[in-house]
Amino acid sequence: MGTRTRRLLSQVELERRRLQAADLFEQGMQPVRVAEALGVTREAAGLWHRAWREGGVEALRSKGTGANAYLSD
Repeated sequence: MGTRTRRLLSQVELERRRLQAADLFEQGMQPVRVAEALGVTREAAGLWHRAWREGGVEALRSKGTGANAYLSD
């Protein structure tokens, strides 16, 4: 595995990544491949996949107003 760094991502960037995941799920891509494609953990992609299956794209849209969040790349 490569070195992971932490960077600050805005709510907009975080939502954009989740919506990219939704597009990939709609194309039939499995969560493990989505994780690899978007540079997120398998756990994150799995959670997004479950949310997407249960609530569609709307389930992956931002719900909070937090300015930023830290995520591993």
